[in-house]
Amino acid sequence: MAIVAGMLMFCCSQVSAQDRIRRRTGVDTGKITDVSVLSITISKGGVESKVPVEEIRSVYFSGEPAELNSARLVLGRGRFEDALEMLGKIDRSAIDRNEIIAEVEFLLLQCQAKIANAGQGDLQSAIGLAKKFLSQHRRSYHVSAAIELLGSLFLADGNREEARRQYAKLAKAPAAYFKARSALLTGKLLQEEGEHSQSLEKFDEALASAAASSAAGSLGLEITLQRAVSQAATGQTKEAIAAIEKIVSHTDAEETELLAHAYNALGECYLQTGENKAACDAFLHVDVLFSSATDLHAKALHELTRLWEILGYKQRSQDARQRLQQRYPTSRWAKQ
Repeated sequence: MAIVAGMLMFCCSQVSAQDRIRRRTGVDTGKITDVSVLSITISKGGVESKVPVEEIRSVYFSGEPAELNSARLVLGRGRFEDALEMLGKIDRSAIDRNEIIAEVEFLLLQCQAKIANAGQGDLQSAIGLAKKFLSQHRRSYHVSAAIELLGSLFLADGNREEARRQYAKLAKAPAAYFKARSALLTGKLLQEEGEHSQSLEKFDEALASAAASSAAGSLGLEITLQRAVSQAATGQTKEAIAAIEKIVSHTDAEETELLAHAYNALGECYLQTGENKAACDAFLHVDVLFSSATDLHAKALHELTRLWEILGYKQRSQDARQRLQQRYPTSRWAKQ
């Protein structure tokens, strides 16, 4: 028994001593030998393989503090304050791998950016943190994600042109996935500016790039949702609503972020046709069922404030406005 126990302990220590890359389609274990903006190289049994950044879901580094993985898990569930608390317990002076330092600092950035974008934190502080990360970790596999976060922070701060510049940087990556994300984000900017014909062109460009990417996943669905909003704005309302309802009916209830996107998009389509009651019902779905998607929830509350007033429910309008200002005080939606 003692021999068996010893063997188990040895095996466990060997597994824990390995780096792990969780990809969209599986897990690679071994020793990470190189990290770059475009890929991570991992060696196993003397054989090296490159994992493209767009395929990576998360990375576990051998020797990383236990709090780091705990922070990853709670951050993935949208518990940003809890993740910050865990990250704050990490002694960075005791870490001897630059990749682990970059991981800690990116997760800190991600938490601060999500909180600030939701109108619950300081935008300027988060912008400074994003710039610092990009300056200090130029080879991190998180660079593309940090650029997107910086763009979203500029947008939340009302600086559309700087947001546009950041999103354009993503298109410079060779992977079709990042060209799709760049076109999607730029299309959303044009959409908010009322340039729906131009936004449709960008969304079509995004769909074409997403179709060429094996890592696109649900990205194509998000693009289709945003495209539907601009479709409705250009008079193709029935087609737009049908496209969104099809996505809703085929989406798992646990996909809260995607469903929140879908119901907000549906609400915007109904606004285009003047169907205020149907629009209110769509935004109410986000308020009641998907409030964990904070920025999308803030938008829904903003729309409900106006719609409840139009429909003659002044108390509900005041309640929506009060909750928007209390939960998301610095959000761009609370400022409108």
